[in-house]
Amino acid sequence: MFAQTDSISDPESSRLRRNVTDLFIQRGTPMGDNYIGNGLSGGLGFGIRTQAYLYKGLYIGAALSNDFMKVNDVDIVGNYDRATKFNAYLFAGYDYRFTDLWHVTGDIGIGYSQNKNRQTTAQGGAKFRDSGTLFRFTTSIEYEFTPAISVFASPSFEMVDYKIATAPALSNAFNSGNYFNVAIGVRISDNIASIDRLKRDIDRIEAIPEDQRGGVQRIRLKIYKKRLARRLARKN
Repeated sequence: MFAQTDSISDPESSRLRRNVTDLFIQRGTPMGDNYIGNGLSGGLGFGIRTQAYLYKGLYIGAALSNDFMKVNDVDIVGNYDRATKFNAYLFAGYDYRFTDLWHVTGDIGIGYSQNKNRQTTAQGGAKFRDSGTLFRFTTSIEYEFTPAISVFASPSFEMVDYKIATAPALSNAFNSGNYFNVAIGVRISDNIASIDRLKRDIDRIEAIPEDQRGGVQRIRLKIYKKRLARRLARKN
């Protein structure tokens, strides 16, 4: 039998990530005493994030997202019906695995944000864009179904420094906007697992009577055995 220890603090037992891709939907809420917080109401959005791991849990990445919002006060925002917020940004952060199946992450990002304000046909059908620099803080808590597939929940906070030409007296109301987002999604991981770690994972599941193993455990066992066979074949 292989060693039964399952400590994730043991470097030889660690399963290290190489790349991760997130696919998510989110609910964004405009905030603040400004034209964003007072003039827009939140809606659903979607996005994609991809990140590469530099050393253990340290990663860098890039992301794209779109959020759809309604104009709730035309006196503040202008004669528009709705707005679409597009973000493109880079980020860096840390991924901490605190059990075999659970992770928490946190990262800071900077990039580009644009609000595309749209009129209805009755209003004239025009579009107008407000853009600015995005600063974003993102966290997540994640549960692994398999080494490659996880689900996660992710609250985040955005600050956008808009470049809108206004009278000096109105600059405080139009030069910045804040958003609070809550996302849920699927995380797809490309991992590196040591041979010792794979053997321990296999032993841990095989120690459970076969008729007592859950569906996820059966899937994990097949994946671990295939990966171990590939690693041993490459080693030989």
